[in-house]
Amino acid sequence: MKVLVAMSGGVDSTVTAHILKKQGYEVVGVNFNFTGNDATCITFDDIAEKLDIKIIYNDYRQEFYDKVITSFVRDYESGITPNPCALCNNVMKFAKLIDVMKEESCDMIATGHYANVTKINDRYCIKKSENEMKDQSYMLYRLSQEQLSHIIFPIGNMDKKNVRQIATELNLEVANKKDSQDVCFIKDIPYQEFIKRYEYGDDYKERIARGELKEKDILFKPYLKKGEFIDTDGKVLGFHNGIINYTIGQRKGLNIAFGERKFVVSIDAKKNQVILGNNSDLQATEFKIYDIVYSGLTKEELLTFSKKMFAKLRYRHEPTECHLNLGTGYNIYDLGTLFIPVKLSSPVRAITPGQSAVFYDEEGRILFGGRISSPS
Repeated sequence: MKVLVAMSGGVDSTVTAHILKKQGYEVVGVNFNFTGNDATCITFDDIAEKLDIKIIYNDYRQEFYDKVITSFVRDYESGITPNPCALCNNVMKFAKLIDVMKEESCDMIATGHYANVTKINDRYCIKKSENEMKDQSYMLYRLSQEQLSHIIFPIGNMDKKNVRQIATELNLEVANKKDSQDVCFIKDIPYQEFIKRYEYGDDYKERIARGELKEKDILFKPYLKKGEFIDTDGKVLGFHNGIINYTIGQRKGLNIAFGERKFVVSIDAKKNQVILGNNSDLQATEFKIYDIVYSGLTKEELLTFSKKMFAKLRYRHEPTECHLNLGTGYNIYDLGTLFIPVKLSSPVRAITPGQSAVFYDEEGRILFGGRISSPS
């Protein structure tokens, strides 16, 4: 069997390729250039030589820019906090893996993710890794049935120390390479600065200095304009520096003194207001989801699902037992178009619009997932 392996130049993907080859698979590697790769050609040459595999290089920077980066920027401009990794996995990384798999006449695709693929009845779904500290299932919830049906995760349940040990024994340069962190396309600058450069170019400060661009033209953008800080009763408390500078739960960087701790509890992009409150105002048991992706369950099955389910609301969040407040007024068409209400068994802090809510069963299998909506 021939397997296409996504090669990032890191230790996880390299060991993935090694394990598959050791198991007798014919392995072809592929590296996708989405943003300008971290890995050097020397690293890939070392990997290709020591594993004795071919590595293909494909450049998708423009498509990544159009589909992922633009979506990231527009979300922040709308006052919500995006989850670009979940989007990228579906529309870029695994979509392109399937394309290249077909082009190279491969049978399967593989990555170095810490997760598993399983089935619920006749549907494929992601299942949590047994390595809970490294589990990446949350970021994979948007994968399609076609993508899931072709995936192998060779290191899905392994301990990271064992993965590094294998790379060390192979004398690979990547054995001690640090894990990637944060958003892959933002390097060494705050995301707010990244958004300004997206809109006005990397040299916008130099253009301002030369008089080619005026500061007021930048501040004219709605999401960069000063606006009101208000409390939960609507009282004006002061003025903020543009809604892209704030996210739910934030306390630092408000640059205003209140005499007591205040936190961002919501953002109203239409009114250009940032609502501040106490820590208790961040605790909630109800929210709504939209843009739903069905994994282990179909829409029809979700309407009648009566077993326990657990919602994970951010990458490092411990899943909380929950149920959907569907009542009797929903049908399968509504599940594709409406905002679906969710009720948690216990409060969760800082439920953030734009982030992903991923729903698991008791066995750690993903049933479905969606994006958290802004309060109505």
